[in-house]
Amino acid sequence: MNRILLIEPDYRSKFPPLGLLRISTYHKSRGDMVTFSRGCSETLRQANWHRLYVSTLFTWELPRAVRTIKYYLNSVSNSRNIVVGGIGATLMPEYIESRVPCTILKGRIDCTGMLGPGMPSLDGFIPDYSIVDSVEWRYKPEDSYFCRTTKGCIRKCKFCAVRCLEPRFAQITNWRRQLKEVRETFGERQHIVFLDNNVTAAPNLEQIISAIRREGFEKGAVRDNRKRRVDFNQGIDARLITRKVAKCLSHINLSPVRLAFDYDAVEPFYRKAIRHLADAGFRHFTNYVMFNFNDSPQSLFRRMKINIRLSRELDVAITSFPMRYIPIDDISRQYVSPGWHWRYLRGIQCVLLATHGMVSPKARFFAGAFGRSYKEFLEILSMPDRYIIQREKYKENEAADWRKRFRRLSASRRTKLLDILAQLNGARDKKAKMSRHTAFRELLEHYYPGGQVLRE
Repeated sequence: MNRILLIEPDYRSKFPPLGLLRISTYHKSRGDMVTFSRGCSETLRQANWHRLYVSTLFTWELPRAVRTIKYYLNSVSNSRNIVVGGIGATLMPEYIESRVPCTILKGRIDCTGMLGPGMPSLDGFIPDYSIVDSVEWRYKPEDSYFCRTTKGCIRKCKFCAVRCLEPRFAQITNWRRQLKEVRETFGERQHIVFLDNNVTAAPNLEQIISAIRREGFEKGAVRDNRKRRVDFNQGIDARLITRKVAKCLSHINLSPVRLAFDYDAVEPFYRKAIRHLADAGFRHFTNYVMFNFNDSPQSLFRRMKINIRLSRELDVAITSFPMRYIPIDDISRQYVSPGWHWRYLRGIQCVLLATHGMVSPKARFFAGAFGRSYKEFLEILSMPDRYIIQREKYKENEAADWRKRFRRLSASRRTKLLDILAQLNGARDKKAKMSRHTAFRELLEHYYPGGQVLRE
């Protein structure tokens, strides 16, 4: 019996690390002792392990992943027995390899021998849901099946990592068998989350929907007096939504509907998809709105406003979920595209902090959070952090003074202020740098009083 340690670095992950959960099932089937934990544990580090698996997520979390791997280096007899896989390890294996000795697994663990000679493909093993109960972190949505019916995507969008992670679109045929095994092993679950990258591209979409219905998630399905939900979490492709597809999707408890409004050119398809889905009876949407790629603040503002107008026009609720683009080889999350300023990106982050990441479909709420016009939108994004997040607290005095001074600036002077703020963001001695910009001294004091970053 081998002692196996599974580690997920302590980043803010939403879903359980399904790769580690499948590895747990495999090792338990061999009679091995499996322990799962998050982050760095002194007790676990002091123990001796035959093999240690570490999962990675986004590339900007790779520094945290490397620190975690180093922390456990002496917990195995040979560093090659530390096996690292996942999204970050697949996209940037050289970042890990150049900093810490370990074994890197690239791509999906769906081939035999990836975990060692003679070891089977892990695609056939169900996730071991029991191990997530051993940690305090709560993964969401709880009480759910997690599965996929397809892998890859028919699109090759430059902003998306799927083309690198899973370059070939294909169907997964054993997902129903795995649901059956999960049900028999861990009991019935309330909801089902599909992690397909583009399920509507499946040529047998109607059969997939029929199978979901037979699994107990048909329209109106309840369990224990609670409605069951089907969530295509990565979104469905607006360009593929026809009246027929919308009608097909309406036969299951799909909630919420997720579409992507990533850039202006998809607007005609997006509008048509919303109408088809609304006609099919869908009323609640949570739609991804990407920004900081080949767009501008004006594009983001316009796309969010379109969601407000469509909500009112079609009597539906389209909640916008703004998602900031980060290059797939970025480890700092500091990227600013040519169409944006650092301060505007920071301003979006502050607004979303106050709105819990979502943008309400109600026009009054949107106007209060983002402004009634594009001009007001840019002014809000330019405000100091605390004036955005705690708008009511500061609006009478400090924010009023900032606004008066800011509105006196010409367009070119506002651009200069934004450039200075970007420089100050990365500066250690902010006070010294601020002293060089005497013409903006009063405004800069609102952002960094006395050259200090206020934390509230």
